[in-house]
Amino acid sequence: MDEMQVRERVTRWIEEGRDLFALLPELLGAEKEAELLRRELMELRKELAESKSQSGDMQKEHGDLHKQLEALRQENEQLLSEKAEAGQALAKMLETVQATNQIAQKLGVTKSPFARREAPAAAPQPTPHE
Repeated sequence: MDEMQVRERVTRWIEEGRDLFALLPELLGAEKEAELLRRELMELRKELAESKSQSGDMQKEHGDLHKQLEALRQENEQLLSEKAEAGQALAKMLETVQATNQIAQKLGVTKSPFARREAPAAAPQPTPHE
């Protein structure tokens, strides 16, 4: 190569170097921004892992509450059934009492056999004389 070509190449290399040096601050800024983005990504991944853990806990709690709700529904159904049975038993008993009252009226019994009987008046107790 002759001297002129070498000079042209060196001149071009220096000019390209200047252009590259002008880009260095941008590249360094981009590197800093990339580092910030990496840190943010790591924090987001950590938050995601925590959220997944909380979600699992909440799903377990939801399942437990669902089981409790189902148990309470069954208990409620059982209590309603028992209430209905007690109501039917009371209705039967009232029918029996009404029938007994009708029979007593037909027989002329005016007092209930369940009424309290009056005790004879108690005689006053003598007081001991000294």
